[in-house]
Amino acid sequence: MFDKPETNEKAEAIKGWLANHRNIVNQQQIAKHFGYSRSFISLILNKRYVAPRAEALVNDIYQYLVEEFDLK
Repeated sequence: MFDKPETNEKAEAIKGWLANHRNIVNQQQIAKHFGYSRSFISLILNKRYVAPRAEALVNDIYQYLVEEFDLK
């Protein structure tokens, strides 16, 4: 679990959105966009890796999905 509850909520929102929009974007495409492996993205979204950079990456991914795909 991340220190900030809003980051945990964003991670869950990202996972849910990705599950429902696989035809638009998936974890592999997110990983490629941000320059990380898909397994690293999976660890972060499943809150198994919760370093400060991971928390920042969740916020970056969330912001990217909001701007590019209108995640709500």
